[in-house]
Parts: sequence; structure tokens; C-alpha cells
Amino acid sequence: MKKVLLFLASVGLLVSGDVVVHNKTGLSWQDNRSATSEKVTYEEAEKFCENLKAGKYNNWRMPTLQELSSIVDYTKYNPAILDGFSSGGSVYYWSSTPYIGDSDKVWGINFKTGATDANGKNYTRHIRCVRVNKK
Repeated sequence: MKKVLLFLASVGLLVSGDVVVHNKTGLSWQDNRSATSEKVTYEEAEKFCENLKAGKYNNWRMPTLQELSSIVDYTKYNPAILDGFSSGGSVYYWSSTPYIGDSDKVWGINFKTGATDANGKNYTRHIRCVRVNKK
């Protein structure tokens, strides 16, 4: 167990219950069962993050594409997510980053491969909410 914690600390992750803290970016990530089990539209995803209570926090939001990309591990496949996330899932996740040229689309990431793609807001995808750690 000590080796695992030492490794996670070396990659800048701190796991605490249903929250993973990525020290390199200063972001906390939702890491519970609903991160891989819930498929929602974009509008539902926004509401989900606004209402999420994970850890002792309630100030969650949808991640930008850049933030979501920060937890992709491009050396891995299926799932292509940093070690330390218990609910990795090889599925597609929403970001809050709009697709320029089509206001009905937003960017997301497929955590099977780490590939990005834009989809219509009416599609159902997974959501992994984020919050900024306040110092």
C-alpha cells in the first residue's frame, strides 16, 4: 500500500474517498461511481455538477477541454486515464468547451483512447466534475 501511495504522490495525485486531487494542476476531480455510470445530456451534465456534493465540497462545475485533457494518460489505452482514478471508465466525457462554428456542439474526450471529439449537446455522455482547490 505504501508503494502505491508513494507512486501516486510522485505523479501528483492525492486520493481521498470520492475525490482525486491533481496537485500539478490544483484541481480536484469527482471520482465516484456516478462518474462512469451516469450518461447525461450536456444540459443535464451542467446541472449535475452544479448540484454535486462530493467529499466535503459543493462548488463543482464542468471541466474545460484543457482541464479534462490534464488527466489523460496518452501512454495507456482502455482506459487512458492517470493512475489513481478508481472510476476511470473507457467512455466519452463532456467538457464545457464549445465547438467553434456550431453552437449546438461541445468538445469532449474518449477515455478509451484519449481522443477528443465534438458532439451535439443532445447526445448522452458521462460527466466528471471538477473544482479548483483554494489555498
